[in-house]
Amino acid sequence: MQSRMAKRLQRDLEQMQKTYTDQFVVKMPNNDIKHWIVAFEGAKGTLYQGEKFELQFKFSNDYVEILILIQLFFN
Repeated sequence: MQSRMAKRLQRDLEQMQKTYTDQFVVKMPNNDIKHWIVAFEGAKGTLYQGEKFELQFKFSNDYVEILILIQLFFN
């Protein structure tokens, strides 16, 4: 059974892949839902146009609780 955090990450990943198909590619080393490598190209019309970038995200078990706190604070 997936944890609450894993379910939320899976949902966020699916939304990102659906919404930003042309902009981002997400890889998960060892199929670990808590570890994403997001690849993208620099924005057109900027100094970074055509450059390739990768960002690494490692999510903690507190991912869902942190999101809730952020939403409460900013809404």
